Amino acid sequence: MAQNESRTEQLAQTITAIEKRWGSRAIHKAREPRLEIIPPTLSTGFQKVDHALGIGGLPRGRIIELIGSGTAGQVTLAAKTLCQAQRAGQQVVYVDVDHAVDLDSLGRCGVSLDSLVVLRPFSFVHALQMTRDLLTEGGVGVIVFDRVHNPRLLAENGAFRQFDRALREWTPILSRSLCTLIVLTETPSLSLYPSGSPLPHFASVRLFLEWQSWLYCGHWLSGFSSKVTVAKNKTGPPGQSVLINITITNHVQGE
Repeated sequence: MAQNESRTEQLAQTITAIEKRWGSRAIHKAREPRLEIIPPTLSTGFQKVDHALGIGGLPRGRIIELIGSGTAGQVTLAAKTLCQAQRAGQQVVYVDVDHAVDLDSLGRCGVSLDSLVVLRPFSFVHALQMTRDLLTEGGVGVIVFDRVHNPRLLAENGAFRQFDRALREWTPILSRSLCTLIVLTETPSLSLYPSGSPLPHFASVRLFLEWQSWLYCGHWLSGFSSKVTVAKNKTGPPGQSVLINITITNHVQGE
């Protein structure tokens, strides 16, 4: 009897350790009903996008991929999300892989530059290492990883293999800390998506943005319209598409 109690206690400790490392959804008893737990959310700043996601925003503690090219709005969507996170009291970080981020543009999207931390790595692999350090130390609510592109170069250097290992390591850390990782991927269409990227597997939400048309106020260019398609959604219905308008004045506004 005592031996059985000892084994039961040992199993309970093992389950607790697994839940602590991998999250509460990773393990459960066979006869326990699996309740779908809606994760806490983070608004994108675009009401239509939040609604299309089915849970009112992006799921926290997950990997999010924003896919697009040129003036499609993926940077604006990421920036608006950073703004919402800051308003919620979260610390946000921008990993500027290409050293090309437009800080003025982020500011026009409402991001407080005074509290924004910008990392400028030497290379893509260095960016992975710096992101790992951020997640290990904790205290960050949202990380924007800008960006994944030039797939041929990444594949030749073995960066995608390291990216795969990194995402595999980061997933449980993100789940425990509720830190949201937003990765920007540069590609003109889903059919030309970088072959070998591990993001389609690890991302809980994948949004594909496509430029639709320019917006004018009289004869003056005032912004553009973009189509946002929920290409993958582990926490809500996939396949939803919405049109958003991004207007540019002294401040970037989304509708």
